[in-house]
Amino acid sequence: MGSILLDQISQVVQGGQLTVQVMFETFVGSGFEAGAGDVTVEISAAAVPTGGEGTPVPVTSENVTTVDGSFYSYVFDCPADQPPGDYLVTWTGVVGGAPQTWTSTISVEAIPTGAPSPGVYATVAQYRAETEDQITPEMLVRKWLRKASKVIDHATIGAVYAHTPNGMPTDGIVIQAFMQATCAQAEFMIADNDPTGVKRQYQSTSMGGVSLTRAQGTTGLVFPPLAPEAAMILHTAGVLGVAVLIDW
Repeated sequence: MGSILLDQISQVVQGGQLTVQVMFETFVGSGFEAGAGDVTVEISAAAVPTGGEGTPVPVTSENVTTVDGSFYSYVFDCPADQPPGDYLVTWTGVVGGAPQTWTSTISVEAIPTGAPSPGVYATVAQYRAETEDQITPEMLVRKWLRKASKVIDHATIGAVYAHTPNGMPTDGIVIQAFMQATCAQAEFMIADNDPTGVKRQYQSTSMGGVSLTRAQGTTGLVFPPLAPEAAMILHTAGVLGVAVLIDW
């Protein structure tokens, strides 16, 4: 009976959804896929490093899907009241008459306190921590975070990631990327100070003896520009059209 611990830890927040996957091999460690039968999956509290509680998914073959008989997946709907901690995903199957076992780890994260409202990817506190901007009034920060979140929505059209029914991401890595990008976008928009996009219609403006000439590429834009730092964060996370596709 072969068994291996996959070097992989996936994150999901309480009430979120996560797809767990496995590929059976000719023998453990061979790197060559092989057809497997009698495949089951179980999700139970791990002993280390910070074990959760209970067995959210007892041993089952129900809803286990496969493409070619060697690569299997299972969608884990994490209960909203599942205690935070680490859980062991155990796959078992039979390859060439011999049992084969694979395991990986899921980290269930508590829903962050002070989570933003649906449609807004960062809180005022997160904005201040990320940008160190302690001057902009809270009322304005809230307004710009809402606007910045809409820009992030537009920039990530077509991105595929697990989310709640109201569209908020549920994977820890995605939540972090969207939060950081939204904070960077809000900081950019506060500095740009063009909430309605009117200023972008003019190449030159003058007020109080100060004259400004906008770069040609930013004049008359239909959509608000994406901040360079926000674009970098989203590109690195793999959710822009020019980024490498990753499986969320």
